Amino acid sequence: MSRHYIFSTVLAFLALVNVTSGSTEACLPSGEKKSGMNINFYQYTLKDSSTYSNPEYMAHGYADKEKLGSVSGQTKISIDYNIPCSSETCDCDDESSDDNSSEIVLMKRGNKPCSDTAALAKKRDDVDCDQGAAYWSSDLFGFYTTPTNVTVEMTGYFLAPKTGSYTFGFGTVDDSAILSIGGNVAFDCCKQEQPPVTSTDFTINGIKPWNADAPTNIEGSVYMYAGYYYPMKVVFSNAVSWGTLPISVTLPDGSTVSDDFDGYVYSFEDDLSQANCAVPDPPNYTTTGIITTTTEPWTSAYTTTDTQTSTVTGPNGLPTDETIIEVKHQQVSALQLPHRLMQPVLLPHPLT
Repeated sequence: MSRHYIFSTVLAFLALVNVTSGSTEACLPSGEKKSGMNINFYQYTLKDSSTYSNPEYMAHGYADKEKLGSVSGQTKISIDYNIPCSSETCDCDDESSDDNSSEIVLMKRGNKPCSDTAALAKKRDDVDCDQGAAYWSSDLFGFYTTPTNVTVEMTGYFLAPKTGSYTFGFGTVDDSAILSIGGNVAFDCCKQEQPPVTSTDFTINGIKPWNADAPTNIEGSVYMYAGYYYPMKVVFSNAVSWGTLPISVTLPDGSTVSDDFDGYVYSFEDDLSQANCAVPDPPNYTTTGIITTTTEPWTSAYTTTDTQTSTVTGPNGLPTDETIIEVKHQQVSALQLPHRLMQPVLLPHPLT
């Protein structure tokens, strides 16, 4: 085996698997979480053969185009769009044959089936279909647009149920897509709906050159810590005809979630004023906790402080230390002052 072959094999492997090293920035948004991801749709020119091949465009440049609209609450985030160019087949009697043999007859769109009880099967109708046209439909997340030529941005927070390595995957990509995980890479913490960040440090790079084969089985791994929310962004562009993007994630226990991410992806309203929303280094993060102080008077001659600590569930579902400080201070009244301090003080007259 030549050195060149070994080097080429290593490069090919690195192109398919991107493993994120170091701590990935997590978030602890304090607002109300909502199930699902937010989806934004942007204009893309039909048959544009170059724009979606630019990493800068896939990272943030798409937002410079016309925004067509948005939907929210999406948990089924895979894309499998087919242009409306299919016909139907059914079993029919061959009237020209003496033995009434059965044959498969192509039924063009709009034609009546052979019989009311015939079993129909879908078949791609490439003859009558204009694969280079723009088609309108609501097939992408229920939003009425042209799935044949559009850029889709999906953003949300991935909630890690367990600590360990998570491997995200694109089964195939048609035409171009990227996935980013982590604060400052997908989007800044507590700023989900702000303009996209400019980072091209993609967890999965599925950018496809024009007229090249669709990338398959592209993966990227991220180490996550249980109970933290990790910004997640997917950008998908389709230039013409069919569009495909199956999305999956393999959890630390080896189980795989495909297509439907219900229970794993959430959205929060932006809160630009929340302090400590970002957690750059989750394994070394120290929770400030909840501190409650109560003060009450008592009759003792001394002031005492009693501190109690317990673990409660914090606003983000994480264990949080609650510290209760009870301060008892001496209650002093005029009647309790020493007798000598209440006697009149006689000052000597000045000498004359």
